[in-house]
Amino acid sequence: MLVGGVRGIKRSVVLSLLMVLWLGWANGGLGAIPDQGHWITGAPASTKRTEVAVAAVNGIIYVVGGFSAPSFSNLLGLTVSKRVEAYNPTKDKWTTKAPLPLGLHHAGAAELNGKLYVVGGFTAAGFSIWNPVNHVFTYDPGRDEWIERAGMPTARGGLAVVNLENKLYAIGGYDGESNPNAVEMYDPITDSWASVGPLPTPRDHLTAVSLGGRIYAIGGRVGLSYRDNLTTVEEYDPAHDQWKTKANMPTARSGITAGVIDGWIYVVGGESVGGTFHANERYSPRLNTWQAMPPMPTARHGLGSAVLDQRFYVISGGPTPGGSYSDRNEIFIPPARSPSIKTSRVPRQHIGSVMALLAVFEKAQVLPPESSPEANQLIRALIQFQAAFLKSSSPAVRNFFSAAVEAQLGERAGAVSQAFHEIGWTSETLEALVDYSTSHSLWNQPDLREAFAAYNLKPGDWEIVQRTYLMARRQLAAKGQDLHAVFASRRQEMPGGQC
Repeated sequence: MLVGGVRGIKRSVVLSLLMVLWLGWANGGLGAIPDQGHWITGAPASTKRTEVAVAAVNGIIYVVGGFSAPSFSNLLGLTVSKRVEAYNPTKDKWTTKAPLPLGLHHAGAAELNGKLYVVGGFTAAGFSIWNPVNHVFTYDPGRDEWIERAGMPTARGGLAVVNLENKLYAIGGYDGESNPNAVEMYDPITDSWASVGPLPTPRDHLTAVSLGGRIYAIGGRVGLSYRDNLTTVEEYDPAHDQWKTKANMPTARSGITAGVIDGWIYVVGGESVGGTFHANERYSPRLNTWQAMPPMPTARHGLGSAVLDQRFYVISGGPTPGGSYSDRNEIFIPPARSPSIKTSRVPRQHIGSVMALLAVFEKAQVLPPESSPEANQLIRALIQFQAAFLKSSSPAVRNFFSAAVEAQLGERAGAVSQAFHEIGWTSETLEALVDYSTSHSLWNQPDLREAFAAYNLKPGDWEIVQRTYLMARRQLAAKGQDLHAVFASRRQEMPGGQC
């Protein structure tokens, strides 16, 4: 019987635990979380900016121009930036590159033939920062230098730029007076521009991507006003030089960015009168449908993005509408790339170990109030961290576990680790991890963050486990009781305790 001998835990807490465990079974086993993808955090950019242009070239992500946070050094340029920073995802490091020839914000950027192209945008002139330009600059990563190319026919900022079949398309934007319907194509072989089918819905602050030989222009606003945000999605077919209307984006947004992974278009961020957006919505051109996905951790607008190795890197942008700045670097791992999680039925010994820890916390009078969000979080965190340390294939997780147990238990580490894998949590295992994590954060490595995120675990989840354990140890010691002895006694009363 599952609840036999649970006199050490309040009944409602037991029922809450059993409900969580039952849901875990119903979904295929403890730790079998429906895979929606997840976010991790990369090294922050070197400076805080917004309204940047971003693109990846040869495995490196470039963040170009925009507005920088005001300082004494940039006030003369009205904070319009020439700065170029490069992010290496493999090393999780940033470097500074040759600056833009001209400070730009709201420009477009794309990779073309191994080079970075920055197109259009606004620049500062006189006392205005909203002077549209038609400049096209090319950056050569090998030489770390910029060259100017033939200018666009239509000067504009707040446009979208995409690479389709080795030609650049500059779409929409604002020309200083209105939203032109211009869509202009650049041929790098002839260094020349030509007009193609006009955009049916003229707009600025939109995003665009190429996928399957088509271009998708998504969202945006009219006349630079985020009071007039759009849900519009339009598809361009270059073979017929025609645009078609597709299913609207669920959330009207502008100041957004997008990336393509596995046939899906992911659109994140944006701003409106009500604030900035965490929204992460993806669109399938094949199905002509949208899905809500895990929201971006930091709501932002004026951000940029790039996709490398099936990961969606979302960088910089303002956390509040208008002039605000960030150095955020948040990375979305889509469902197809999330680490696989074993879905076998959880052994009753592992259930009993979690219940025994709850009984210890109850005896120490540190268990959060019944049915409170804190109690639910603690129960879920104990379950999911146990699953992560037992099942994760991540070397970072395994190395952290081994290092913690060895630091705490020395020669006994092997035996205690073996016991953990057989019966789940023991008080010694949890204590080793809690004490070790006070000086070695669980979240300071991207691989660790990614592995725990796959189990829907966040820093706050470990904090409540750590805090509750330390309080229980202190309270029991004050009464002259040893936490490990209390755990051993309670463990015998729980499922699997006699195994």
